[in-house]
Order: sequence, then C-alpha cells, then structure tokens
Amino acid sequence: MKKPTIAVFGGSQEATLKKLAGKYKCNVLFHCGKSRNGGNKNEFKTLIKKADSIVVQLGAIGHVSMDLIKEVAKELNKPLYFNQGMGASGAIKLGLGLSSDVAA
Repeated sequence: MKKPTIAVFGGSQEATLKKLAGKYKCNVLFHCGKSRNGGNKNEFKTLIKKADSIVVQLGAIGHVSMDLIKEVAKELNKPLYFNQGMGASGAIKLGLGLSSDVAA
C-alpha cells in the first residue's frame, strides 16, 4: 500500500515534519513558503503535483505564497487544509484527515 504524501508549506520545522512522517506512516514534502519576487508558482506546483494533500501553516506564510498555493491546489484538484498554528503534528494530522478541526 502506498504511503500518503503531504506537502506542507510554511515554517521552519522540516526536520521535525520528516521525523513525524515515520510515526504517521506518510511522506512529507516541505517548503518554507518564502517566495522570491512575489512567489514561485512553478516551485510550488512541482511539490503539489507529488502530494496527495496540501497543508498551509497559516502563522508562518505570507499572503502571496498562500494565494499561489491555493491557486495551484485548485488547478490540480488537490485537497488543501489550513493549519491555524505552526505545529508539525497538527499539520500532518490535517493532511491525513485525522483532525476534527479541519478547515478546508
């Protein structure tokens, strides 16, 4: 059975996310969410194409990047979730659909 892949955008917890991915039996793709010159849509699109779901860390990403991610997720018909905090566990749980406070 293929492990689900979650793309997480925002923050600086890549190492923690990758570590927790083993615990939750999933793969994590990470991008800090920082964008050059107003965003890098192609870079975001590459990660989103590989993911089964997308999580945006609301407290750790700018509006331009968030808008680009929303646009690409819609274009590729990928589920998009917004994590109110910046916690790694919460992001993974949202991406896996394990959290009851899912905001899509």
